[in-house]
Amino acid sequence: LQEVMVDFWYNHFNVYSGKGRDRLLVAAYERDAIRPHVLGRFRDLLGATARDPAMLFYLDNWQNTAPGSPGARGRFQGLNENYARELMELHTLGVDAGYTQQDVIALARIFTGWGLQRNQQQTGNSSGFYFDAKRHDFSDKVFLGQTIKGSGESEGDQALDILARSPATAHH
Repeated sequence: LQEVMVDFWYNHFNVYSGKGRDRLLVAAYERDAIRPHVLGRFRDLLGATARDPAMLFYLDNWQNTAPGSPGARGRFQGLNENYARELMELHTLGVDAGYTQQDVIALARIFTGWGLQRNQQQTGNSSGFYFDAKRHDFSDKVFLGQTIKGSGESEGDQALDILARSPATAHH
């Protein structure tokens, strides 16, 4: 049963190994983000995949930056909606759940600064995830009709809670 569920959830939270750096990250993604959570709570699995370097790289959230933020420079110059859209369309709510483009933009703003650590000294952990406050949009956001106060990394957790609790997610 566990192997069937690993296959199911890995397919649901798919990353493409043929995309650049992901060919080096997919084994750890399955081992660290998928396997420990396959028989547990969906919200825990959702959070693990959201912070995993393979997902951050695959859907380009590692580049997602608040325009005009102190960290906006080089390849980190603006919003990237890829992860936000896929998170709602494929991972949680489903394509017909009634969210709007404004919800996609709000979710992308919520996940600004969620990226990849450059070295272990940067964060003191070995997960590969790094929240860069210099690239985050600290303004308040309205996501799926709920206000999320600008508070940094925890905004992403609040959004994941909203998505995981949604009846549309359960239906999808």
